[in-house]
Formats: sequence, C-alpha cells, structure tokens
Amino acid sequence: MTGYVRREYPEWSWSISRQQTFASCQRRYYYHYYGSHNGWEFSAEHEAALAYRLKKLTNLYMVLGDALHKSAQQIVEGIARGRAVPRAEQVEEEIRRQLRRVWRSSRDERDLFVRRPNRVDMLREFYYQMAVSDTTLEKINQRIGEVSKALVASGVWGELALQGTQLVACEQFDTFLLDQTPVYAVPDLLYKSPDGVWIIVDWKTGDEAEDNRDQVALYALYVHEKHGVPPEWIRARLEYLSLNLQSEMQFSTDDLRAVAARARASMKEMQELLADPSQNAPKSKDAFALTDSREQCPWCSFYELCQEELELSVS
Repeated sequence: MTGYVRREYPEWSWSISRQQTFASCQRRYYYHYYGSHNGWEFSAEHEAALAYRLKKLTNLYMVLGDALHKSAQQIVEGIARGRAVPRAEQVEEEIRRQLRRVWRSSRDERDLFVRRPNRVDMLREFYYQMAVSDTTLEKINQRIGEVSKALVASGVWGELALQGTQLVACEQFDTFLLDQTPVYAVPDLLYKSPDGVWIIVDWKTGDEAEDNRDQVALYALYVHEKHGVPPEWIRARLEYLSLNLQSEMQFSTDDLRAVAARARASMKEMQELLADPSQNAPKSKDAFALTDSREQCPWCSFYELCQEELELSVS
C-alpha cells in the first residue's frame, strides 16, 4: 500500500459517531476504535482480526441510509452539471439495486468475507445466521418508497439551482481542531445561499432523535471554525425523509460554545480510558465496561467477541 505507515495505535480523533458508540457501550467502543486496529494485517492476532471483521458488518437500515446518501450525492453532482432532478422511481430503483447487491453478497459470499472482510458487504443477520423478519422487510420496503419520493421533492434542489448559490461540500470528510484534537465533520450537504447564509443539510432515513440535532450543531461549529463564518450566518436543516418532516436550526455564539464544551467533556471521558494519551494507547479491554443494557448485545456486531463473557455473567 503506497504511503502506508504502520501505527501501533490508531490516531486520536473525535466525532459524534465516536461519542454515540462510547455512550452505547464502552466495550463496543474499544473493539471498534482500538481492538480492531491493525486487524487487517496478515499477521494480526486472532482477536484483532476478528474485531476488524465484525467492525465491517452492516444491517439493512444502514445499507438503506448509505444508498439514499449516494443518490443524494448523485443529484447534487447532476445539478452542478445542469441536469434535471431524476424521478422518484429512478431513485427508488437505484436504492433497491444497491440493497439487492448487498443481500446477494451476504447470502453467497460469507466465506470470502471471513477471509477478506474489506472486499465483501455483509449483513449482520447473515453473518450470525439470524432470520430477517417479515416485519423488518416490510418496513424497509415501505421506507425505500417513502425516502425516494421525499428526497426528490426536497426544496434543496431548487435552492441549489439558484444563480449565486455556491456549493461548498457534499458528503466530504473534513476535520477541524478543537484543543489540538482532530474533530471529524461530514455534512451531507453544505452550500452558501445567494444572500450569504451558509446552509447545512442532513438527510435522515429514520426517526427523529436528539443525537441528530447534536450532529448538525457540531457541523455548525465546523463551519464556524473551519470557514470563519459567524454563527448568525449559519443555518441547519434536518430532513427526516421517511416522516416527510423538516427541522430547521439557527445558532448563537453561546450555542456553539455549548457544542464545544460537550465535545471537550466527551474527549475527557474517553481519554480517562487511555494508558498513554500521547500514543492514544488504551488501557486493557477489561477497563472498557460492557453495557448495562444486555438485552441489546445479541444485535451488536461485536457479539461474537463478548458472547462467552456475557454467558458467564448470567450463569
């Protein structure tokens, strides 16, 4: 791999998704960010290789979300080239095509996934040989149609087509520094309106959640820190496509200070579980507690690594 430099430990960074993982289960957090590190290497120890494999598992709702965001990105790129917004039926068929592809690879290529987890998409249900319920399939099937129609009907496309609108980023990874910690921000869409307002758009295929508001508030902090935009010139829009619902947010200086304070507090909690913060070296696995919500464990991608310990804890 050109330019690859092996690291004993992963680089330290912070993101909303990292915080969500930490809050849900510290052991899951350990496996995702530390235990799986270097697990892709041919000489990796068994646990690291297994953690890396399990980290690659996905589920139908995640696949739907990824497919929807790819379709949105294609629409943005098309508008930039002067093309019309596609019909809802076209978007729906493309999403279904992507789900069918992942379903087939999960059904047919489990052995290849075990050997090369970075080469194959694998649904958690197939890996753990769990039946996908008819209820889940019906929900997914219904949601595909709902989000396709809502995406095509979004008011964003008309705004992007206005003369004077500046597209800044679409599904683009970026970072900014907060107390020397790289903080990841990946807005679904960021553009500047003709009247100078910076607009963040985040599309959701699921239900409303406070974490979503925290996420776009962090993106607002990113726009402020990275692009030097005053808070009063930043707007965020959450579009819940399956609910046909929009939620708009404005920000003050105090709002962004509160976002930064919450991020710092989260970083401090995480760093308390490091044996050597200068290396981002974690304490032992046992220092990362299992969640108290044990009923959720069978649905976690890392269940295979925790199963024996969980069974002993109830025996």
